[in-house]
Amino acid sequence: MNEINVSIPYSFFKMTFTSFFCASLVHTSSTSIFAINQAKKYWILMDSELRKEIIAQCEYIQEYSKAKNTLKGFLGWAKENIDAEHRKSLQRPLVDILPAVNLKQ
Repeated sequence: MNEINVSIPYSFFKMTFTSFFCASLVHTSSTSIFAINQAKKYWILMDSELRKEIIAQCEYIQEYSKAKNTLKGFLGWAKENIDAEHRKSLQRPLVDILPAVNLKQ
């Protein structure tokens, strides 16, 4: 699949992702599973407010979802990973930074 990399404001990403996620959960089980997989894929980009919103929507929609078991599993995963580090920038150094060592000891 071809990808298009664009830069958008985070507030727009939050609004768009929340709308997509909620709308996908109430359709077929395949759209629910796709939305859940996308949420897991982009979880590291989400701030705590968006993560809490996703979890709240899952809990609300869980009873009506076509993919109840998958949604239940995702809820467990999401609650377990709610405090995963939010990566504000995807830029990384080419090499990992090593801690300073005191050689005089």
